[in-house]
Amino acid sequence: MSGAQLLILVVATALVSSLATLALGWIVFRRWIRPRLETRLEAFAESLEARVRAGASAAGHAMLEPLRNQVRGGVEDAAAGLLPRVQTELTAGLRAAAAESLPAFRDEVRKGFTDAIGALNAGELLDRTARKVVRTGSSLVESGLNLLRATRPNDDRDEPPR
Repeated sequence: MSGAQLLILVVATALVSSLATLALGWIVFRRWIRPRLETRLEAFAESLEARVRAGASAAGHAMLEPLRNQVRGGVEDAAAGLLPRVQTELTAGLRAAAAESLPAFRDEVRKGFTDAIGALNAGELLDRTARKVVRTGSSLVESGLNLLRATRPNDDRDEPPR
Protein backbone atom coordinates (compact mmCIF):
# COMPACT_ATOMS: atom_id res chain seq x y z
CA MET A 1 0.00 0.00 0.00
CA SER A 2 1.17 3.35 -0.77
CA GLY A 3 1.31 6.29 1.58
CA ALA A 4 -1.67 7.97 -0.05
CA GLN A 5 -3.82 4.88 0.22
CA LEU A 6 -2.80 4.44 3.82
CA LEU A 7 -3.71 8.04 4.53
CA ILE A 8 -7.11 7.60 2.85
CA LEU A 9 -7.69 4.40 4.84
CA VAL A 10 -6.80 6.14 8.12
CA VAL A 11 -9.01 9.14 7.28
CA ALA A 12 -11.89 6.87 6.19
CA THR A 13 -11.57 4.79 9.37
CA ALA A 14 -11.51 7.94 11.48
CA LEU A 15 -14.51 9.30 9.60
CA VAL A 16 -16.51 6.05 9.98
CA SER A 17 -15.51 5.85 13.65
CA SER A 18 -16.56 9.47 14.19
CA LEU A 19 -19.89 8.92 12.42
CA ALA A 20 -20.53 5.76 14.46
CA THR A 21 -19.67 7.62 17.68
CA LEU A 22 -21.90 10.51 16.66
CA ALA A 23 -24.80 8.15 15.79
CA LEU A 24 -24.38 6.21 19.05
CA GLY A 25 -24.19 9.50 21.01
CA TRP A 26 -27.33 10.76 19.26
CA ILE A 27 -29.21 7.57 20.07
CA VAL A 28 -28.11 7.66 23.71
CA PHE A 29 -29.05 11.37 23.92
CA ARG A 30 -32.50 10.80 22.41
CA ARG A 31 -33.33 7.72 24.51
CA TRP A 32 -31.94 8.50 27.97
CA ILE A 33 -30.43 11.93 28.34
CA ARG A 34 -33.08 14.07 26.66
CA PRO A 35 -36.09 12.73 28.67
CA ARG A 36 -34.16 13.27 31.92
CA LEU A 37 -33.19 16.78 30.86
CA GLU A 38 -36.78 17.60 29.89
CA THR A 39 -38.06 16.31 33.25
CA ARG A 40 -35.51 18.43 35.10
CA LEU A 41 -36.25 21.40 32.89
CA GLU A 42 -40.02 21.10 33.56
CA ALA A 43 -39.41 20.85 37.31
CA PHE A 44 -37.10 23.85 37.14
CA ALA A 45 -39.66 25.80 35.07
CA GLU A 46 -42.45 25.02 37.59
CA SER A 47 -40.21 26.03 40.48
CA LEU A 48 -39.19 29.23 38.69
CA GLU A 49 -42.81 30.01 37.82
CA ALA A 50 -43.90 29.50 41.43
CA ARG A 51 -41.10 31.78 42.66
CA VAL A 52 -41.92 34.45 40.09
CA ARG A 53 -45.62 34.31 40.96
CA ALA A 54 -44.90 34.52 44.67
CA GLY A 55 -42.54 37.43 44.12
CA ALA A 56 -44.95 39.22 41.81
CA SER A 57 -47.81 38.65 44.25
CA ALA A 58 -45.77 39.96 47.16
CA ALA A 59 -44.66 42.96 45.12
CA GLY A 60 -48.22 43.58 43.99
CA HIS A 61 -49.52 43.45 47.54
CA ALA A 62 -46.74 45.72 48.70
CA MET A 63 -47.55 48.24 45.97
CA LEU A 64 -51.32 47.96 46.29
CA GLU A 65 -51.81 50.20 49.32
CA PRO A 66 -49.56 53.03 48.07
CA LEU A 67 -51.27 52.82 44.69
CA ARG A 68 -54.70 52.99 46.35
CA ASN A 69 -53.59 56.02 48.35
CA GLN A 70 -52.30 57.73 45.22
CA VAL A 71 -55.48 57.01 43.28
CA ARG A 72 -57.67 58.07 46.20
CA GLY A 73 -55.71 61.30 46.59
CA GLY A 74 -55.89 61.98 42.87
CA VAL A 75 -59.61 61.36 42.74
CA GLU A 76 -60.20 63.54 45.81
CA ASP A 77 -58.11 66.34 44.31
CA ALA A 78 -59.94 66.09 41.00
CA ALA A 79 -63.32 66.00 42.76
CA ALA A 80 -62.41 69.01 44.91
CA GLY A 81 -61.42 70.91 41.78
CA LEU A 82 -64.52 69.93 39.82
CA LEU A 83 -67.12 70.17 42.57
CA PRO A 84 -67.60 73.98 42.57
CA ARG A 85 -67.88 74.05 38.78
CA VAL A 86 -70.34 71.16 38.77
CA GLN A 87 -72.42 72.81 41.50
CA THR A 88 -72.49 76.08 39.58
CA GLU A 89 -73.46 74.40 36.32
CA LEU A 90 -76.06 72.23 38.01
CA THR A 91 -77.62 75.20 39.82
CA ALA A 92 -77.71 77.22 36.61
CA GLY A 93 -79.22 74.30 34.72
CA LEU A 94 -81.89 73.71 37.34
CA ARG A 95 -82.81 77.39 37.44
CA ALA A 96 -83.04 77.52 33.66
CA ALA A 97 -85.19 74.38 33.59
CA ALA A 98 -87.42 75.76 36.36
CA ALA A 99 -87.80 79.07 34.54
CA GLU A 100 -88.76 77.23 31.36
CA SER A 101 -91.21 74.86 33.01
CA LEU A 102 -92.78 77.25 35.56
CA PRO A 103 -95.47 78.72 33.25
CA ALA A 104 -96.50 75.28 32.05
CA PHE A 105 -96.56 74.04 35.67
CA ARG A 106 -98.77 76.97 36.70
CA ASP A 107 -101.15 76.27 33.84
CA GLU A 108 -101.34 72.59 34.78
CA VAL A 109 -102.04 73.44 38.45
CA ARG A 110 -104.71 75.94 37.41
CA LYS A 111 -106.29 73.35 35.11
CA GLY A 112 -106.19 70.79 37.92
CA PHE A 113 -107.99 73.09 40.33
CA THR A 114 -110.53 74.04 37.67
CA ASP A 115 -111.18 70.38 36.90
CA ALA A 116 -111.46 69.51 40.60
CA ILE A 117 -113.91 72.30 41.28
CA GLY A 118 -115.85 71.48 38.14
CA ALA A 119 -115.95 67.81 39.13
CA LEU A 120 -117.76 68.67 42.35
CA ASN A 121 -121.49 68.93 41.97
CA ALA A 122 -122.00 72.65 42.63
CA GLY A 123 -125.74 72.26 43.31
CA GLU A 124 -125.13 69.54 45.87
CA LEU A 125 -122.42 71.61 47.53
CA LEU A 126 -124.72 74.62 47.79
CA ASP A 127 -127.55 72.44 49.09
CA ARG A 128 -125.38 70.95 51.85
CA THR A 129 -124.06 74.38 52.79
CA ALA A 130 -127.60 75.84 52.96
CA ARG A 131 -128.77 72.96 55.17
CA LYS A 132 -125.88 73.53 57.56
CA VAL A 133 -126.61 77.25 57.70
CA VAL A 134 -130.31 76.60 58.40
CA ARG A 135 -129.49 74.05 61.14
CA THR A 136 -126.99 76.36 62.78
CA GLY A 137 -129.36 79.32 62.59
CA SER A 138 -132.32 77.37 63.96
CA SER A 139 -130.29 75.99 66.84
CA LEU A 140 -129.13 79.54 67.68
CA VAL A 141 -132.73 80.83 67.62
CA GLU A 142 -133.87 77.88 69.73
CA SER A 143 -131.11 78.52 72.27
CA GLY A 144 -132.08 82.18 72.43
CA LEU A 145 -135.76 81.34 72.97
CA ASN A 146 -134.86 78.83 75.67
CA LEU A 147 -132.97 81.55 77.47
CA LEU A 148 -136.02 83.81 77.35
CA ARG A 149 -138.31 81.14 78.75
CA ALA A 150 -138.34 80.75 82.48
CA THR A 151 -138.61 76.99 82.47
CA ARG A 152 -136.51 74.38 80.92
CA PRO A 153 -137.85 72.57 77.90
CA ASN A 154 -137.73 69.22 79.71
CA ASP A 155 -140.05 70.48 82.50
CA ASP A 156 -143.03 70.71 80.10
CA ARG A 157 -142.74 67.12 78.98
CA ASP A 158 -143.74 63.98 80.81
CA GLU A 159 -140.44 62.36 79.98
CA PRO A 160 -137.76 62.23 82.63
CA PRO A 161 -134.60 64.21 81.92
CA ARG A 162 -131.75 62.33 80.45
